[in-house]
Amino acid sequence: MAIKRWWLGLVVLEVLLLQPVGAGAVGGVTTDRAFGLLWGRTDQLVAGGLQRSWYWGPSPFARLNEPFGGGARLVEYYDKGRMEINDPQAARNSPHFVANGRLLMELVSGLVQTGPETYAQRTAAGQAVVGDGAGNLAPSYATLAGVVSVQPGGRGLAANDRRGQLATSTLAANGTVATNAPLAERYAAATRLTAYLPSTQHNIPSAFWAFLNQRGAVLSGPGNRELQNDGLVDWVATLGYPVSEAYWLRATISGVQRDVLVQAFERRMLSYTPSNSPGFQVEMTNVGLHYYGWRYGSAGEGWRLEAPVLPLRVVFPSVQIDAPLKETYVEGGIWQVADFAAGHLYSTSYPGAGGNSVYAGHNNWRGEVFRYLYQAQVGDRFSFVMSDGSERRYVVTETHKVQEAGVSEAVHASNAQFSAPTVDERVTLITCWPYTTFTHRIIVVGKPLP
Repeated sequence: MAIKRWWLGLVVLEVLLLQPVGAGAVGGVTTDRAFGLLWGRTDQLVAGGLQRSWYWGPSPFARLNEPFGGGARLVEYYDKGRMEINDPQAARNSPHFVANGRLLMELVSGLVQTGPETYAQRTAAGQAVVGDGAGNLAPSYATLAGVVSVQPGGRGLAANDRRGQLATSTLAANGTVATNAPLAERYAAATRLTAYLPSTQHNIPSAFWAFLNQRGAVLSGPGNRELQNDGLVDWVATLGYPVSEAYWLRATISGVQRDVLVQAFERRMLSYTPSNSPGFQVEMTNVGLHYYGWRYGSAGEGWRLEAPVLPLRVVFPSVQIDAPLKETYVEGGIWQVADFAAGHLYSTSYPGAGGNSVYAGHNNWRGEVFRYLYQAQVGDRFSFVMSDGSERRYVVTETHKVQEAGVSEAVHASNAQFSAPTVDERVTLITCWPYTTFTHRIIVVGKPLP
């Protein structure tokens, strides 16, 4: 089964898929859809199994209205950083509508930004910059102050243009700076200084420069449903400019001592761990997690939001379906269909979340997970196994057989309405029919059982 022209009708639903702007109140704090769209651009695919390091983390762990400038701003904390909306009235399509907190500089300096140009002084963070907590050999953020500018708007400790040379400097837990040329030479391809930023007068090694400028799979378009190859992030907006040179340090990671190359940027820190698998050698460190613990403590407001409860399998005994679930996206204007799984049309709802949750599956190859969906009858029951071990149960309320081959665009668009958002909660299951010619679509609609 290859669902093609039928799914092109989804373009008529773009306005619907963009609503609502805000959703999901936790502790009286309502999130903003712009946060999820920014996270989803890079990290939804990582959550789905793409072998690439996180730009934010698996999900937000804290959400709050944070005091700022005599009022408050909505923020969400992730392992790797903080999203913030400083001006809710700004243009929502601006790439700067959601800003990245300048967390690294606050951790190093102890200067917490309380307004556009105001700060409150506190003690710099004693947390190790990378790796484990207790017993870690890595220097702390406070120690990092010896090699990083600590004043807002500062230029950092200026370095000469050293492009072509290797990043040989080391930083010990007590702040001592030395060199280790053999270590740098061992990983010369990664540690060779490739770029020089005159704005802050710092060099960037090749591993980090490649990470900052890498292209790859991202989600974009309405509802983040379109899979494209593009630059992953605007690295200046995400990390800020470098405020230190790159330094080797010894860090304890999962109880093992490792050599790690790190470099501080205004908002975040990058690490290069040669012993990691290739997709995870360069990572954003856990600046967001460290910052929140430093500022609010482990019992802080909004600490550790519950992970979202998502479906893992669909079970429909009467039509021989018992299949895992995968996210599917639009490529080249065509919805892709999952192999050996039921494909969730990303940007539609999820079971238990209200609205229309839409799944499509092959009927004659690559698992044939929906081969017998055409046999579904009103009154049949099916269920979803959820990530928290619970079960969401549904009963079939509608079955449809609609023609796709040789019909007008108006008919295609009408058929596509089955995947439109709905006010009521429902699940829509779709496949091709008949088994060899695919001239029709089978559509099964289920409503929740108590």
